[in-house]
Amino acid sequence: MKRILKLVMPCDIERIIQTKKNDPISNVLMGSLLLNNQPHSVYFKFYSLKEGNRGLLNEILGYLYGTISNIPQPEFAGVALVPTKMLRPFYQLLTKEMREYVDQEETLPAFFTTAATSTHYEFHTLNDWLRNQILKWKDFNKAVVFDEVIANTDRYPRNLIHTGDNLFCLIDNGFLATEDNNNPNWNYSSLQPQLNYSNQLASINQNEIESDVRKGNRFISVAEDYFLSHQHLLPEMKFWIDHFATDNKKDWQSFLSFLQWRTDNVNELISNRYGLLG
Repeated sequence: MKRILKLVMPCDIERIIQTKKNDPISNVLMGSLLLNNQPHSVYFKFYSLKEGNRGLLNEILGYLYGTISNIPQPEFAGVALVPTKMLRPFYQLLTKEMREYVDQEETLPAFFTTAATSTHYEFHTLNDWLRNQILKWKDFNKAVVFDEVIANTDRYPRNLIHTGDNLFCLIDNGFLATEDNNNPNWNYSSLQPQLNYSNQLASINQNEIESDVRKGNRFISVAEDYFLSHQHLLPEMKFWIDHFATDNKKDWQSFLSFLQWRTDNVNELISNRYGLLG
């Protein structure tokens, strides 16, 4: 099986350097690694290893889903096994829980993505200028539908990379199917496939869509045209689940079923969100 995401061994992590955090709970650092013997600058994001933590696999499944929805996202991504000795110079930047892992483990898995020259925003930065930039973005409708399908509730401005005039790239799929912005850990028993979870991008022009059925119908058209089945990705999804699930793997089977229902019924989800006739 040829995988989309890369698995990078400790010997191929070249260096770690500090980066500015745009929220108090993330463990994000910049660095470089080798892929096919070529160096690449990347962002590393570390998640809790506790049983039941969903963050790392949420990122993995979200990125894979992005490859079938044709939304702009980092050029490549994967999981790197980072030697904890390389994290010690940044010990105080890490959360208390992550510092404990650094003390106890030899390596830690991190989700990594390409580092690009672009503009990052703070958590609450959505002024009129940025709002207009987002609304003029040619892939805005796609991005709204994508977040609806994967139930990403955390697509605040900090999780959009501004790559050019009216151009953006989506990052960070760590928070899926949860309304708690401090906790990425959905519970399999509370997954609700038919629910319109909070969709931060959709809220940017919610009132406009509800008052203009033509704009709403464009979302329906996007939902019908571009979202495909993820069945061909299941072998890779199961590979990552087998390697990094910290709890009952049946929970993740429930989550894959949750995603498939939302994929198959995205027209209904978008119609319900905007009060449209699907």
